[in-house]
Amino acid sequence: MENKSKRMDSFKLDRILFAVGALILLGISIFVMMDDLNRDWRYYQSEFYEIVLEEQGAEKADQIQFGINQIYIKELNRVDRCMTCHLGIKWVGLNNVEQPWKSHPDTKLLRDHPIEKYGCTSCHGGQGYALSEYEAHGFVQHWEEPVLGKLIGSEYDPRNPAPLGQINCNHCHRYERYTRGMDYINHAKMLVRKKGCKICHIINGTGGKMGPDLSNEGEKHAESFDFSNFSTENLSVLNWHINHFKSPLSVVPNSIMPEMNFQTKDAIALSMLVMSWRDNSEIPLEYLPSFEIIEERTPEEIEKEKRMLSGDGAFFVENSCFVCHSIKAFDIESPTEKGPDLSYAPDDVRTRFNKTLEEFLFNPTGTMKIILESQIILSDAQKHEAITKIKKAYEIVKKDKEQME
Repeated sequence: MENKSKRMDSFKLDRILFAVGALILLGISIFVMMDDLNRDWRYYQSEFYEIVLEEQGAEKADQIQFGINQIYIKELNRVDRCMTCHLGIKWVGLNNVEQPWKSHPDTKLLRDHPIEKYGCTSCHGGQGYALSEYEAHGFVQHWEEPVLGKLIGSEYDPRNPAPLGQINCNHCHRYERYTRGMDYINHAKMLVRKKGCKICHIINGTGGKMGPDLSNEGEKHAESFDFSNFSTENLSVLNWHINHFKSPLSVVPNSIMPEMNFQTKDAIALSMLVMSWRDNSEIPLEYLPSFEIIEERTPEEIEKEKRMLSGDGAFFVENSCFVCHSIKAFDIESPTEKGPDLSYAPDDVRTRFNKTLEEFLFNPTGTMKIILESQIILSDAQKHEAITKIKKAYEIVKKDKEQME
């Protein structure tokens, strides 16, 4: 009897535990169901239905695809659920409604980049598989690809937020000189050519070696950047580049990069450009605007390079002296002109340093000491060659001046 009583008590306890477990499971199920019913996207979809119903009638409203809308692009390894909330992206005639219900503002761009093939996040950034606004837009801890919209752009220029989405656009369009709809990137590419950035930096596989290789600068993680000299709390990679373009020495105290007098728009545009330079070797060729992966140059640029690499001036081009110095006598133009024209160096060195050209070149001081010891390292024979050519240039400009008088 005693054993039977114990078994009955154990049976009752099991039933109680089972009932409690069932209630807990039921509670969790109800919570999950209620939480799912309160999702952002359900609200946005119901509002979208009302908008279409009012704007275009019941027949159109009935065509709406409710539920989670997902696109999987195998070629780009992307999962995008953006259209779960942004139902109106491909909808015609909803340009005047607010986000997230409005139509895409550029129908031609959407036609050239169909969502089914490119997705949304490959251009706009964001967390494609998220289903809440806050998470999808990337404003969560440890997410490195927020939506590159006006909200983030306003942090760098509140009056004229930069179209940061162009960073992603240039991932594919990096070899084009000009791309429709990419004004900031186009402006930055023009500055790179005008300022001669490739004299010091390897870009797209070619260029000089005085500065770091920038071909895949956009691949660098934030931890690779030194923010110790920043006075602002905005410690982002984009802000590092902006400040570095504006004032290299304020960000990197021992930098030999000359100040280019870039304005805010210039610095932002260039920062966007270098951040867009990422390895695109895994992108299928069908996604790239050209199968010929090469940076085009104009006939004028080719002719100018040929001219500067011939004659007496070639020495100063090959050894990167012309990064800072023009040599008027040899028709060599510096893209920065941060230093004096070397055609007048014999007089200039004597006036500024009270030395002869030979004495200064073999025992330099100031900035030239740093450059000649770490960046432009010349042998004694090369220094003598430089002195000979500079003196020849000096005689040319001196003779020209006498003839003009």
